Amino acid sequence: MIDYGISGKTAIVTGGSVGIGRACATALAGQGVNVAIVARRLDRLEQAAKEISEATGGKVIAISADMTQTDDVKRMVAETVKQFGGVDILVNNAASFPYGSSTELTVDDWLAHFNVKAFGYLRCMFEVLPYMKQAGWGRIINIAGQAARAGGGSAGANNAAIINMTKGFALDLAAQHITVNAVHPGGPSDTDRDAMKMEYDVRTLGITMEQAKAAAEARKPPIGRHVVSADAAHIVLFLAAAQSSAITGETMAVDPGADRTVIY
Repeated sequence: MIDYGISGKTAIVTGGSVGIGRACATALAGQGVNVAIVARRLDRLEQAAKEISEATGGKVIAISADMTQTDDVKRMVAETVKQFGGVDILVNNAASFPYGSSTELTVDDWLAHFNVKAFGYLRCMFEVLPYMKQAGWGRIINIAGQAARAGGGSAGANNAAIINMTKGFALDLAAQHITVNAVHPGGPSDTDRDAMKMEYDVRTLGITMEQAKAAAEARKPPIGRHVVSADAAHIVLFLAAAQSSAITGETMAVDPGADRTVIY
């Protein structure tokens, strides 16, 4: 097994009970990282923490918190520090999924989506930074969907904002040995979001669920399979590694060749 040089470090993974967040928590715990997984539903969190700990032998705790509430974010970080002594790695992954075109969504829909994701990420970053600065070491990894490259709906604008702030924080924090990067998962097929997208297609296109599933299957990227949560988790682990200290302000796509742009 590759030694990523982070055993004994502490990570917070938001949206950590399912999908990409859970896969990231599992990958980090497997490297000897102490992990706090965070989401709103405590029942799913506690079950996930138990299963990840049993699978990896790592220390995993569950913390229920709402990323739209500053007091919740403060409590989440304080509880992690109380349990493990600090915070070295932050994986920002919590999200909500309002489906609709730019004009179908209301202003309130846009605000609610940004409050969970872009501003939720900001709340978490600001809260962990004092501990990373004190340690003189840190890794912040923001999960931002590839809608950032395509535009349309609040998802495109939200994820584009995250990519922009990733670069800004990276430049501001580089001298303090804190790296900030983003990961673009390209349409994971094993997440709640994918199922919600198919339900949206059924409602708006007047097709059956079987047709929606067939259409999703037909959109396979050039490599011939859809990306899954573990694919994104491998890149998150790479960016969290001690050996990745020269990589900051970057956005890495995990999409099996689906995106055909050269620059963006």
